[in-house]
Amino acid sequence: MSDSETEQQRKVVLPQIIMNVYDTQYQVVRYVGQEILKWKLIAEPESWDWDVYWTDSGVHAEMLSKMKQHQKVNHFPGMYILARKNNLGKQLTKMRRRFPKEFKFFPFTWMLPSDAQDLKEYMKGKGRDETLIVKPEASCQGRGIFLTKSLDFISLTERYVVQKYLGDPFLIDGLKFDFRIYVLVAGCDPLRIFIYTEGLARFATEKYLPPHPTNFDDLCMHLTNYAINKNNENFVFNEDVQRMDVGHKRSMSSVFEKLKQEGRDIDQLWMDIKQIIIKTLCSAQPFLKHQYTTSQPNNPMNNMCFEILGFDIILDSSFKPILLEINHSPSFTTDSPLDQYIKANLIEDTLVLMNVNREEKYRLIQEKHQEMQKRILTGRNIRMTYEDRKAIVEQYQMIRDAYEDEHLGGFEKIYPCDEEYETDYYTQFLTYASDIFEESTGTKKVQLPPNRKITGSPQKSIKHDAAKIYAQPLRVVVQSQQLQSRKTKQHTLLYKSMIQQQIQQEQRKIQIMMKQREQLQQKQKYIQ
Repeated sequence: MSDSETEQQRKVVLPQIIMNVYDTQYQVVRYVGQEILKWKLIAEPESWDWDVYWTDSGVHAEMLSKMKQHQKVNHFPGMYILARKNNLGKQLTKMRRRFPKEFKFFPFTWMLPSDAQDLKEYMKGKGRDETLIVKPEASCQGRGIFLTKSLDFISLTERYVVQKYLGDPFLIDGLKFDFRIYVLVAGCDPLRIFIYTEGLARFATEKYLPPHPTNFDDLCMHLTNYAINKNNENFVFNEDVQRMDVGHKRSMSSVFEKLKQEGRDIDQLWMDIKQIIIKTLCSAQPFLKHQYTTSQPNNPMNNMCFEILGFDIILDSSFKPILLEINHSPSFTTDSPLDQYIKANLIEDTLVLMNVNREEKYRLIQEKHQEMQKRILTGRNIRMTYEDRKAIVEQYQMIRDAYEDEHLGGFEKIYPCDEEYETDYYTQFLTYASDIFEESTGTKKVQLPPNRKITGSPQKSIKHDAAKIYAQPLRVVVQSQQLQSRKTKQHTLLYKSMIQQQIQQEQRKIQIMMKQREQLQQKQKYIQ
C-alpha cells in the first residue's frame, strides 16, 4: 500500500447537512438552506434523516425525545406558555402580583370566562371610562379583534383575552406603529437569549384619533397588523432595500435613527426592551426547562431546540415600551425587498449561531459512538454524580460561549448576563416563576426560607453600571469582531484546543486501524 493511498484513507469525510422543510410554507427558509448554506433539502414527513427540522407548527415533547444529539428543531415543546394570548396574560399577571413595578410593561389583562367577575368589578370602578380591546385567545393577524367601552358587547362565557387599550400611543407622522422584534431562544436550561439588532416597524394606515365609539370599527387606525393594513388603499409598500425608511412597513433601525435625530433616548429604549424580553422569558423558563429535560435528560449542550420569537412592542406617549404579544411562528413572508433582506439574514444568522455545520455534526456523532463503545466494554451505563454532570454542563456552556462570541452575526447576546449583579437581579424572577410552576404542578415539596428579597430595579450605582452595558449603539451589520475581549479569546482558544484534540484522537484511531489491518494482511499471507 502506497503512502498516498494511506494518507487518502486517513482523511475524514464529513457528512452533509440535511434540512427537512416539509412543514414550512416559507420560501425564504428554503432559499437560505439551499442557496446560502448549501445544504441538502428534503420534504419528507416521515423521514428522520435530517439535521435541522424547520416547521411552522409547534413541536411536541414526543418528537424531541426521539431526536439524536446532532439534530435540531426550530421550536421548544411548551412555548405555547408565552405564544398564546391567554397563557401569556396569565403568566405575566401572576408575575406582576409579586413584582408590580418590574412587570408593569404589560397591559392589564383578563382571561374570559375565568376572570369575568374581576373584569366586571374593574369596569364598575377604575375602568368605568376605559376602552377595552378584545381578542380571541388563539387568533392571529388581527382576526376577530374589536374595541369596546361596554361589557354588553362581550360574551363573558366565551374564551377571550380582554386588555386595557393603550389610548395614548406614541405617534410618528400622526400614525400609530409598533415594532416586530426578533428574539432567539437558543437554550432553556439555562436560558440563552439573543436579540436581533434589526427588525420591522409596522405602521397603521389611517391617522390616529383617540378611541371613540364612532371610530372603534376603524381597524386600520387602531391596529398595526400588516395583514390588515396592507389591504388599505393608503398602504405604501417598500420597494427598495436601500430605502428602508419608506412605506408603512420599515426597518426598525431606520425608525430608531429618525427618533434619535428628534432627540429621543434610543439607548434607554433599547435597554428597556431587552429587560422586557428577559423578564418575560424568565417567567416561562421553569415550564420550558421541564418540557425539555423530560424529553432530553442527557443533553448537556442544551442545544437541540431553538426558537425565533416575534415580540410585538408598542410605545406609549411617554416613550415607554409596552409588550403587546409574542408570536412563536412569526411570519417569514417576503413580499417586499425589505422583508427578504431582514428575514433571510435573520434565518441565516440563526442557523450559523446554532452551530449547524459538517464539523460539529461529525464531532457529535463520534462522541455518541464513543459513549456506545464504553457501554459495550463495561456492559452498563456510566452514572455521573451531580458534581460531574454540573462540571460537564459548565464546560459545554463555555464552549458555546466561545463559538457564539465569534458567530453573532446580527445578534446581540442578552442572557446569561456577564455581570453578577445582573444575574442576581433576574434570579428573583426565575425563582418566583419556579414557585408558580411547582405549585401549579403539585411538585413543591418543601417550603424553603425565602431568598434575599430584591425589590425594584438595581440600586442606583448598579443601575448606572447596567445602563452602560445595556445602552449600546444598535448594530445593523455584523460587529462581532468589535466585541472581542480577553475572556472571549480565552474561550476561543479552549474551543479550538478541544476540537484539535478530537481531531488528533480520530487520527490516532485511524493509524491504529491501519496497523491492525496491515498485521491482519501479514497473517493472511503467512497462512497462505
